[in-house]
Amino acid sequence: MKVVLIALFQYDSYAIRLLFSYLRASGVDVTYIGFKRMKHKVTKTLKNEFLEMNDFHNDVSDEDIALLLDEIGKVDPGLIGIGLQSNHLPAARKITQAIRSRFTAPVVWGGAHPTVDPEGCIPHTDYVCVGEGLDPILELAQALSRGEAATSIKNIWANCGGTVVRNATRPLLRDVELDRLPFASYDGENKVYIEDGELQAERNFDYFGYGFTDDPGKSVHQTMTAFGCPMECTFCLNALTDNHLRRRSVSNVIAELLEAKRRNPGLRMVFFWDNIFQVNKAWCLEFAKEYKEKIDLPFFAYTHPFYVDEEVLAALRRAGWIFTVMGIQSGSRHIRKEIYGRNETNEQVLKAVRRLAALRKIKNPTGFFRIYLDYVKDNPLEMEPELHEGLDLMLQFPKNFIYQAFNLSFFPNYVITKVYLERGLITADDVAGRNTASGSNWITTFDKRKEYKGFLRLHEFYYLLGSLAQFRIFPNSIIRQIEKKRLFYNRLRLLNWICKTVRVIDLYTAPLNYVWLIALLFIVSPRMKLKHGTWLRHK
Repeated sequence: MKVVLIALFQYDSYAIRLLFSYLRASGVDVTYIGFKRMKHKVTKTLKNEFLEMNDFHNDVSDEDIALLLDEIGKVDPGLIGIGLQSNHLPAARKITQAIRSRFTAPVVWGGAHPTVDPEGCIPHTDYVCVGEGLDPILELAQALSRGEAATSIKNIWANCGGTVVRNATRPLLRDVELDRLPFASYDGENKVYIEDGELQAERNFDYFGYGFTDDPGKSVHQTMTAFGCPMECTFCLNALTDNHLRRRSVSNVIAELLEAKRRNPGLRMVFFWDNIFQVNKAWCLEFAKEYKEKIDLPFFAYTHPFYVDEEVLAALRRAGWIFTVMGIQSGSRHIRKEIYGRNETNEQVLKAVRRLAALRKIKNPTGFFRIYLDYVKDNPLEMEPELHEGLDLMLQFPKNFIYQAFNLSFFPNYVITKVYLERGLITADDVAGRNTASGSNWITTFDKRKEYKGFLRLHEFYYLLGSLAQFRIFPNSIIRQIEKKRLFYNRLRLLNWICKTVRVIDLYTAPLNYVWLIALLFIVSPRMKLKHGTWLRHK
C-alpha cells in the first residue's frame, strides 16, 4: 500500500509530518507533498486608510493542480490524505475533485476542519478522520490494502456512494503512548513541495521564511512536547473536544532535539508549539535542567496568565527561553469570561505580564526576552467601555512588549461561533471556509455591515492607542489624553503615521530593544538567503 499525504499551505506541518513518520514506521510506503505555502502581504484596513501585514495564501492555479496530479501519478497510491484547516475548504474541494477525475484511490480528509465539521466535509470526499488520526489512518490504509471494506474504523467517517457511515471516536493517546511515537519526519526522503506551478526543491521554506523545512538545512526545529490544553476557550478547538493535556517525557523530548542537532549543523533555535508550555512544574524544572545541559539553544514557547510560577519561569529563561506569546484577547474582564471562556482576572493578567517582564533581568546568552501579547479586535460585543478598560490595563504593563491584535474570526461549530450566530451578529457566510471562494485571506471583518464612522473606527482607534502603549518613549499620559479628547479619531491615518514614527524613533534611541530582530534576521546567513531567496515569506 502506498499513501500520499498532502499538507495544504504549510510545508512544515507538524501533524502531517508526525503521521508520515508513524505510517513509515508501520511499514507503509508514504510520500509527503507540501502543496503551496503561507505568505506575507500588506492588507488594506479601515476603508484603505492604512495598511497591515498579514498571512495569506494565494489561489490554487490550474498549473498547481496539474503538477500535483503528476506527482501523485508518479507514486500511484492506494490512499490519498489531505490535511486542512477551515480556510482551506474551497481549495480542498477543488483539489479533491481534480484527484477523483484522474485517480481511483480514495481520498481522506483530516485536520482541524474535518474534526469540527465532519458533516460539512464528508459529502466532498471518501473518508473523513475526526480527531487524532495516527492509528485510524494506519488502519484505513491497511484495510484498503487487504481489499476490505473500511467502514467500521473508529474516528473514520465513510462516504459510501452518498450513504454516510459515522463511526464512534476512540480514546485519546495517553502520555505513555506519546513516547512510543516516532519523531516527526524532517528528512528529505519522499517529500515534494509545490508552489506557483513549480516544484520547490530548493525553496521549501519553513513557516517563518528563515530557513528550510528539511534536514540538513534547517535553522529552526519545530515540535510539540504535549497535545491538548487544560483551557476551554470558546474560540478554540479544545472547547469542542475532550482534548485534555497529554505530554511526552522530558527524556523523549530531549532525544528528539539531540537528533535534530545532529542532523542540522546550522540549527539555531527551537519552536515549541504547545498551547501552554509551563503546565506541570516538576516537568518544566526537569526539562529546563536537561535542555540547558544537552541542547542549549534559544527557544520559543507560549504561556498563559494562569501558569506563571516564578521558579518555572526563571528556570526556563536560564535554559534558553527568549520569545513568548501570551494571549490576553481582551482587557475587559467581562468579555474574557462571558464571551471567550477565560477566567483570569485583570489582576492576574497584570501580575503575569510583570513576571514575564522581570525575566529580562535574568542572564541569558541572547541578552533579550521578547514578550508578545495577543489581543482580539473587531469584536461587535466589545464597545467603548470594554475598550477603555482594556487600554487602562495595557497602560499598566511594563513597556517594551509587542502588541499583536488579530481580527475576530469564526470557525464552524466553535462555541463562540454558535453564540454570534444565535445573536444575529454574523451569518453563515461569515464562518471560515464559507466566506470566500478562494479562502485566500485569513481575516474576517464586520466592515460590510458596520458604519465606517462607528464600530470599525472605534476599534481601530483603540487598536492604534494600544500600539503606542508598547513604547517606553511614548508617555502613557499622552495616550490617556488622546483617548479622553478623542484626538485623531477622525484622522486615523495620521494616528497610524504617529505610531510608525514612534517605532522608528524607538529603534534609533533604544537599539538594544531590537537585538532580537537582528538575531532573527540572521538565523540564516545572508549568503544562504541570497543563494536560496529566503529573505521574506512573501517571495
